[in-house]
Amino acid sequence: MKRKLISGFIILFFLTISANAQLALGYNTDGNTLCLSYSPINRVWGEFRINTRDYSQSGWSHSDRGITQVYCLASLFTANGIVFYAGGGAGVNLLSTDNEKWASINVPVGLKLNPFSKFPGLYLFGEYDPMFVVEEDIPIIHSISAGFRILLTNSN
Repeated sequence: MKRKLISGFIILFFLTISANAQLALGYNTDGNTLCLSYSPINRVWGEFRINTRDYSQSGWSHSDRGITQVYCLASLFTANGIVFYAGGGAGVNLLSTDNEKWASINVPVGLKLNPFSKFPGLYLFGEYDPMFVVEEDIPIIHSISAGFRILLTNSN
């Protein structure tokens, strides 16, 4: 059932992408998080993430693998080619092996840059993403990671 639900979301995501959209695949170090980004070089972009292992900054049981997350991120300002961004999102441990399900409100802030002129579609990221679990007496999942996004399609 979980796989069907996630597959349905991914198929719906691909169906909503227009031919002129930008699409990127990415990776964040904390949690071995895999990312699928929609229009990541625009001022506002969306992202779908899933972690494949526990977050290293949280040693408690609710930091399990299989947390699916959806984000809306926005560039706040740019200085010397480095973009400072922030956003919001939600996470649910849909694919976790734990029977207890929970949701979180996520507030990422970070930096992104494209330092390589030979690779204009490669972006490096540094991010802090606190995940506030919407359940009583559960601490915050802190995620601090570096990562990258590789632009697959570009309408520009």
